[in-house]
Amino acid sequence: SLSASIGLQLVIVVIQNRKKGMLRILKECLIVLMGGKAPVDAYRVAMGAEQEKDTLMDPMLEMTCNKCTELFAESIPGI
Repeated sequence: SLSASIGLQLVIVVIQNRKKGMLRILKECLIVLMGGKAPVDAYRVAMGAEQEKDTLMDPMLEMTCNKCTELFAESIPGI
């Protein structure tokens, strides 16, 4: 369901940015809650963004994880 997808994406955002500070986490969480995580990830990958210091994943891996999360959570019937 959509709520499971958003919840899992929020978990990924918090894990990804836990060393970047609370302001960065809130900014990324707001992007997820507004439904703009997929376009933002695609933009970062298309522009060739490098992995930032103190982040767990590079932009391509982050986009892949979020897409897999969306596919998994939104294919669950009845939640």
